[in-house]
Amino acid sequence: MNSETDTRWYREGLHFGCTECGKCCSGSLGYVWVSLDEIRALAAVAGLTLDEFGQRFLRRAGSRYALLESVAGDCILLRDGLCTLYQARPVQCRSFPFWTSLLGSSETWRRAAQSCEGIREAAPLIEYKEIERRRCDPGRGGHEARNGRT
Repeated sequence: MNSETDTRWYREGLHFGCTECGKCCSGSLGYVWVSLDEIRALAAVAGLTLDEFGQRFLRRAGSRYALLESVAGDCILLRDGLCTLYQARPVQCRSFPFWTSLLGSSETWRRAAQSCEGIREAAPLIEYKEIERRRCDPGRGGHEARNGRT
């Protein structure tokens, strides 16, 4: 182990197993940032052109694009609690809950667990190296969102 690993509060790993409950995709306004490659993949799975997908599902925020959301704060891709384009979901979504903002301290992780049923002791242990591989920082051009949305 290197010294950085030794100083991380989660160096022994974290318990997480996605239950596909959709709670991380709903109930709070924010941004789910998408890259051009992600937009292409989402459009292809949706069977739409880039323009069609953009008009129906995207908003521009400065120089970036984000998925639209409902007035209630639900991701526009969420239907009956499930992502309609799950197989092409953006990195921001795939990396949850391993966002820099949620890995900042054990306290922020505990708070995330209050709204994410996948963060629980009975869930599989995700090792430090895997957490770091999945980790992202959406607010800085990486990908981060919702109950954690940026």
